[in-house]
Amino acid sequence: MVYKFRMAKMVMNVLQRSDDFEKQRPKALYIYFGDGLVFCDDGCPGILRFLEKVAVCPLEMNSPEDLSFLQKGLFSMLFSRLSDPGKVEVLDRETIDRALTQAQASPATQGPLNESKAKLIGAGLGVDYILFGSMTQFGSSVSLDLSMVPVKGEKAVLTFSKQAPEPGAVITELDMAATEINLKIFNREPELILPKEQYAQRTETGPGEDTRSPLTNYRTLLAANGEIVGIAAADVDGDKKNEVVTVYKHTIDILKDNGDGRLVSVQKIDDPVHMEIVGVDAADINGNGVAEIFISRYQPATGDVHSSILEYIGGAYKVLSKDLPWYMRAVKADDGRDMLYAQKSSRKTGPYAGKDVFRVNFENNAPVQGQVLRVPDGFSILSFTVGEAARPDAMKAMFTNKIGRLVMFNETGVVEWSGEEGYGGTRMFYTYTEKDKIQRDVTSGDGFDGKGVYFQPRNLVFDMDADGKKDVVVIKNKDAADGMFGQLRRFKSGSIEIYQWNEMGLAPETSPKKLPGQVTDMAVTDYDNNGKNEILITLIKNANNFSQENSKSMIVAYDM
Repeated sequence: MVYKFRMAKMVMNVLQRSDDFEKQRPKALYIYFGDGLVFCDDGCPGILRFLEKVAVCPLEMNSPEDLSFLQKGLFSMLFSRLSDPGKVEVLDRETIDRALTQAQASPATQGPLNESKAKLIGAGLGVDYILFGSMTQFGSSVSLDLSMVPVKGEKAVLTFSKQAPEPGAVITELDMAATEINLKIFNREPELILPKEQYAQRTETGPGEDTRSPLTNYRTLLAANGEIVGIAAADVDGDKKNEVVTVYKHTIDILKDNGDGRLVSVQKIDDPVHMEIVGVDAADINGNGVAEIFISRYQPATGDVHSSILEYIGGAYKVLSKDLPWYMRAVKADDGRDMLYAQKSSRKTGPYAGKDVFRVNFENNAPVQGQVLRVPDGFSILSFTVGEAARPDAMKAMFTNKIGRLVMFNETGVVEWSGEEGYGGTRMFYTYTEKDKIQRDVTSGDGFDGKGVYFQPRNLVFDMDADGKKDVVVIKNKDAADGMFGQLRRFKSGSIEIYQWNEMGLAPETSPKKLPGQVTDMAVTDYDNNGKNEILITLIKNANNFSQENSKSMIVAYDM
């Protein structure tokens, strides 16, 4: 090691004396000496560092269930988190598997891994560190045990021992372990996670300028068991005051402000258990002074959509229309009018068909198809919003596509701007059936093996900071595993982000408002009827992948 360092320094001294090196001084230089790679950054000012190699062994899974998919995903997650081009190289899975198979043929390395065996295997692989461990399931809870073993020298072994309430929670624990390894062993600080377009368009804040979020005075309005997947607000019972409508997958809950800073349930409506609710809206579209409740839902067993519309009539919530083959979304026009849009869906098209989208009108108190809306391929109505935030010269609309890109399009359906991936993010999954052959083929390659797609959450257009300009308000949830586990997701944090449109696209106007959980929906409303709008946000604070009833949800409010 010392020899390589001296040789590298000699080469650097020669290079730095040359005219060509001074004229074209590199930001980073890599010098090879046999099997070692010397790395020097910032123009090589004399600080040299060797490429460090790591072998990540697949975790031993001690569980009565088949968790091979989780084992594969955890390896991919560690590979991604620890790799650092030019600085840390993580060996590929095939190389590790071959080495572990060969190890079982030697008496010195047979059987379960321990520290001494790991050092022998690591030396054979020529790595600096070897990581191994296990995940053990006890009923519904699990424990995660990891050891990061230095192959050479006298460095201490870094160990981790964590417990989690259910298998999906190990994703978050593993993410924290990888962060600690990067910090303590490789001296790498956690990266600031921002979408690429924010780096490109973010401007420095000058003296006196304020980039803080306009959302202030956070307070909790409701804490509940289960997973709240949607929220809407309007006068749904005709009392001239706003109510809040929340939905779980199989329940509709009508809430009122109790005058003491909390929301209380006034009526719960059970929905069929063979259906799954994926969206809710509340707006007076038929013009009778009472807001209708629009429930978008589908049947997982068939892929068919069976949405419904409820209205408060004669002291009870009654079904105006049922079994509508539409996903629905209510949006506000620039003049403040509520408009309802729908998208036809069937088992042959799924939620991202990009066609059969139209405005919904009412005739004889029944919903009918109105003006057709031209939309791009891959469009979904559930994240759809429209308004002058884009440009005032013509109608502009936006949605989040199935891979998390924000897409802006005009009245002809032509895409005018598309952002980077990473927006939206939910646990609501549309599963294709065997009769979805065409859509299964289209979806394959998006990370779900053709099994289905995720629904994306709502986007909003609203003047959040009262500056006379409409803002685009979006949800962004951070999956701890970056989607490596397919349908199994665990969101460690979510955020509400506020943008304005400029000639370059959407640019961040304020710092994101981060929340400790998965943000599922949002609504701008005067929920407490005090004459001021607030933004209500629903989030799943603790999600249980195997028992939704054991999940914990919240509704929080921010003043604007």
